[in-house]
Amino acid sequence: MTDNCNAVMESDGGAAASRLRHHALLLAAGLGLFFFNLGGPSLWDVDEGRNSSAALAMCEAGDWVVPTFNGALRVDKPVLLYWLQALSFHLLGIDEFAARLPSALAALLTMVLCYELGRRMFSAAAGLLAGLIAGSAPLFCAAARFANPDALLNLFTVLTLFLFWRGLPRPSGWWHFSLGLSMGFGTLAKGLIGFVLPQAVIVITLLASRQGRLLRDRRLLLGILGFCLAALPWHIAIILATKWEFISGFYLNHNVNRFLQTMETHGGGVYLYPAIFLAGFAPWSVFLPLVLWHEARLIFGGPRGGTAFHGCPDEPRNPSADPAGNRSPGEGTARILLWSWIGVYLVFFSLSATKLPNYILPIIVPAAILTGRYLNGWRTGVIQLTPWAWQLACAALLLVGVLASMGLLIAGGVIELEVYRGRSFGELGAWAPLGLLLVLGGLLAAWQARRGRHTRALACCVTSAVLLAIGAGAGVNAAFDPYKAPRILVQQSGACCPDQDLRIGAFGLSQFASLTFYSRRDVITQRTEEEALDLLRYPTPTVLFLAESAWRQLADRAPGAHVVARSFNLYRNDFVVAVKNQPMVE
Repeated sequence: MTDNCNAVMESDGGAAASRLRHHALLLAAGLGLFFFNLGGPSLWDVDEGRNSSAALAMCEAGDWVVPTFNGALRVDKPVLLYWLQALSFHLLGIDEFAARLPSALAALLTMVLCYELGRRMFSAAAGLLAGLIAGSAPLFCAAARFANPDALLNLFTVLTLFLFWRGLPRPSGWWHFSLGLSMGFGTLAKGLIGFVLPQAVIVITLLASRQGRLLRDRRLLLGILGFCLAALPWHIAIILATKWEFISGFYLNHNVNRFLQTMETHGGGVYLYPAIFLAGFAPWSVFLPLVLWHEARLIFGGPRGGTAFHGCPDEPRNPSADPAGNRSPGEGTARILLWSWIGVYLVFFSLSATKLPNYILPIIVPAAILTGRYLNGWRTGVIQLTPWAWQLACAALLLVGVLASMGLLIAGGVIELEVYRGRSFGELGAWAPLGLLLVLGGLLAAWQARRGRHTRALACCVTSAVLLAIGAGAGVNAAFDPYKAPRILVQQSGACCPDQDLRIGAFGLSQFASLTFYSRRDVITQRTEEEALDLLRYPTPTVLFLAESAWRQLADRAPGAHVVARSFNLYRNDFVVAVKNQPMVE
């Protein structure tokens, strides 16, 4: 891959041929990053289990309006993810690959859009680096391999701002309409943040670039029309079907209340998201000090308008970036857009009382474009960098690789720490050599840079980061599977019998949402010991899932019930058993 990346970045062919080669490389990398062993690991609880179960219920019931989980209305998220998952189940069958396919496809499209946006803003090579940087960032890869709406929201966020940039030189009615349509689908993915935050970025960019007149354009009505066509039909249908119950539950509780108060213990200080971003953007975080220093010099020390960076001499920015020949708004406006994008999302979610790592996923793309622009400028000699600064960045890259290997060795129990005693996952230790990819990449990048081969140095960095991300997504993720109990318990207990009259219960396992998905039926939740015992006394065949310690307290009061499956529980650090109320038929 190093040679391919090196050759593609150095390519000086025509714009169409260059774009085709770049798309081919992005597709190859994306297939490995997002699709390799996508369906191997079992679902993570709680979100993957609930989302996939709700989509399965929608698919089986044929109700494309009301999302339900365990027979009850699910108000946590809008409907777009469920639609796409249900369609995937219908076309491919019911399994983990189909459940995660919408997220993986959304990530692949976002990676291509990142490339196209970087290409139009700066240059083709900068766009290519940006796409590969974004795709190999841990936060981006995790969203691609996780069955929740984040990858979809990110896709429509990037699409909205790509459309905004593309049409900014020549605003048209179609431009306004397409922006509204994209934000409408973003709202269907995860609520009003799919509209409010991209719109805030657009408004700030227009005002800062002295184009505020576009905010008074009467064609804004076409944008409102596009938004309404995408978002309103389902919202009207869900209001009619649930009589405002979904709207109040989702928009008031899961939007307003999440912003105003900490929910589900997901809180944190104002420094939480910068720390999460540094980890979620690794290993490219090591270049951020250089990028920030360069950006600060452009803003405070460069010519007026911040246009000290004039584009790569081997790739003229405007003509090749836009085959249609449209005039670019300029690099000063591009940087305003990218920094507004980062600032709006970072500030908004830092002010929110409820904080989760995935909330800042949308800032990966603008950070990747800024990083790709900087590294490509260094590659072509437009940006001068002292040798010690590059060597220091390579050393930091090497350190990230060492820390990754050490972390996997500790998590796998190979290196014992008192604080982690009893919480090791043996299979993870086998993947510790993955960190050596960054070590090797850092050493080779430093060596190539010392010989003046900047393109090859970047190719070494990109290749090592992409290979590490592929290994982590396909292998490290799957290494947790022996410690995730639901799929194992359902398979061993025979609880997945859709045609059999079988009752499924769970006592004290609120985090085991994927039991509903794997058993293909609603799971009855028992809140007290007596309710659990009553379920086991039921004359119909019944399987009850509960902690092994809880079963020891109930076993003497449940004659005839017996354990048919047992598995370790990652979430509670104990064992869970499946208990059946009568002998299984051989």
